[in-house]
Amino acid sequence: MYRFFIMFAGIMLFFSACSVKEQNIETSQPVKLLVKTPSLKLSGIGFYKRGGKYANLQIFSGGVAVLDYKSAGNICINDKCMTRGIFNEKLFLQPHYNELIDDILAQKPIYKSHNLTKTDSGFFQHIAEAEEFDISYEVNKSGAEFSDLQNSVIIQITKLGKEQ
Repeated sequence: MYRFFIMFAGIMLFFSACSVKEQNIETSQPVKLLVKTPSLKLSGIGFYKRGGKYANLQIFSGGVAVLDYKSAGNICINDKCMTRGIFNEKLFLQPHYNELIDDILAQKPIYKSHNLTKTDSGFFQHIAEAEEFDISYEVNKSGAEFSDLQNSVIIQITKLGKEQ
């Protein structure tokens, strides 16, 4: 009996040590995403999940996963990881602050709430930096829209269903 207990405990220890730890998910929201840049055009429906410093956005188009975005320290897109600075240069065509995409996905104010105007259903921000960018960012009950007219970047997030 003692040998059975030792063997069982060893097997349980082995399987628990090898298991992948899931990030704590605080919210999960079905969303529709539209991204337009000079080099990328993406549209689809999926799920945005976040918890703590972790965020995951999975987008499907025609039943096929077209985007798997993961953000913890670095940013990983479809299992290709990069620093946040490189990600900003590729998506926004500018070296914005590191957490800009996280703030947009979480529909939080950007640039430390600079030029924030509250509205009945959310807020609006307009931020311009000489010839680098001209950002309009609006968040309301149905979602968020980020547009940089200077660099031709548009990100629209529309909430679908209930947040869990």
